[in-house]
Amino acid sequence: MPSSFASANTRDMEAWGHPRQTPSKSVARAGRFGAGTGAPGVTLSIRHPVSIVCVIARKGRTDAVSSLLHAQYGIALPTAGRSATAEELVLHWCGANQYYAQAEDLAEARLYRELRSHLEGVASCSDQSHGRVIFSLVGPRVRDLLAKGTSVDLHPRIFGPGHCAITQMAHVGVHLAQTGPDAFEISVARSFSCGFWEWLAGQAQELGYEIR
Repeated sequence: MPSSFASANTRDMEAWGHPRQTPSKSVARAGRFGAGTGAPGVTLSIRHPVSIVCVIARKGRTDAVSSLLHAQYGIALPTAGRSATAEELVLHWCGANQYYAQAEDLAEARLYRELRSHLEGVASCSDQSHGRVIFSLVGPRVRDLLAKGTSVDLHPRIFGPGHCAITQMAHVGVHLAQTGPDAFEISVARSFSCGFWEWLAGQAQELGYEIR
C-alpha cells in the first residue's frame, strides 16, 4: 500500500551511505479508518527519522554519566520508570542503568558520535537509529487501545506524562512512554515493526482511528 511518510533527507546519509528508512512506511497509509465518521479516538503516526542511542552506564559510573549529560545537554539521567526532556535531547529509562537517548533533526550517527565522545570511559553507547521504530499514539481513546496489549496500569493517577515502562504488547517487547496527557510513544525493534503496526491498526478499528 502507498505511504504518506517520506524517507529521510539526504542530510541523514553522512555516516552509512544510505538514509534511515522504516519498513513500516509500506503499511502506514494516511487516512481515517475504523468505526464512526467523526473525530478519531486515536491518531497513529510514525516518528521518522529520529536518532536513537542506547546508553548503558558502566558499573559504578551512573552518577558520572548523569553529570556529564547535564553539563553537555542540561539534562540528568531520569530515575527508573521515568523520562527526562531537554531542548536537544530526550532520555528514557529502559532498564537498570540503561537509557534511550533520542533527538531529531540531526545528521546520521551524529548523536551516537557525540554521546560516545562525551561519555567515553563511563558508558557504552550503541546507535539504534536503524534498529528501532517509534510509533506515536494520541487521542482520547489511546488508553483503551493500549490496555488491549499491556498489563501496565495506565490510569492517569498511576502513569502520567514523563512515565515509561518496558513491557510486552502483541507478544513483542516494547518500550512505552507517555509524552503528554493523551499521548504515548511505543518503541519497537525494527524487525517487528510492520507486524506490530498492523496489530495496532487492527485493535484501533472499534475506536475509530486516523493515520498521519
